[in-house]
Amino acid sequence: MQHESSSPRTHQIDSLRNQGLFMTNNSKFRDGVKSAFPIILGYLPVGMAFGLLARNAGLTPSEVGLMSLLVYAGASQFLAVEMIFKGMTWFPIVLATLFINLRHFLMSSNLSLYFKNTRLPLLGFLSAQLTDESFAAAISNLPKVKNSPPYLFGLQMTSHLAWVIGSIGGALFGPFIKISGYGLPFALPSLFICLLVFQLKSVHHFGIMAVAGVSSLFFKWVFQGNWYILLAALLAGGIGLMVEIINGKRKTGGGR
Repeated sequence: MQHESSSPRTHQIDSLRNQGLFMTNNSKFRDGVKSAFPIILGYLPVGMAFGLLARNAGLTPSEVGLMSLLVYAGASQFLAVEMIFKGMTWFPIVLATLFINLRHFLMSSNLSLYFKNTRLPLLGFLSAQLTDESFAAAISNLPKVKNSPPYLFGLQMTSHLAWVIGSIGGALFGPFIKISGYGLPFALPSLFICLLVFQLKSVHHFGIMAVAGVSSLFFKWVFQGNWYILLAALLAGGIGLMVEIINGKRKTGGGR
């Protein structure tokens, strides 16, 4: 009898617990959606520019939409469209986009440190949705990101949806829009500048920013292609890691 009377209470407690967990995850998801608003403002016009270029290369609106949905890599998509327009085969296109996207190994491995309790399949899905802009936004909000897949899911899926909508919109209505007249080519660089400014919180950040900028220009001058992106990221990221380690040791030593 005691077991039977406690059973409804147990179910009620479990129900309240699940409801509270759902509401918490739903709130984190909404926070992620809100954090994606600056990215949306950049993705819509840049996506439209991509859609127009893809149409000029011979892709249909449905193919443009599928490319943005399945590939979801702005720089690689622009390069692939240009190579398609020049009549290149699939292998050099895949190889070129692979090298451009090598930086995603750095970003996803960095972000995975904040999801230690997350299962590997979900972690793989979140990594696949990662872009330069969503990574910058996530790093700027680490307290919200840490062990919170719903937040990152809201951030990334909203950004992805904006990119797909912009791409399809550009493919459908791009021929009626004069891209240069609205400053659309500068939309993506301006978005990166805004995201960068939000992350500059100390003198060390300004120094690493300067190293990244100067080294990227140097590597672009020395090497052909897009190697300068990966090399500058490795150099600046390595210096930033060394600075964090040194500062951490100083704080530990000071605490002693």
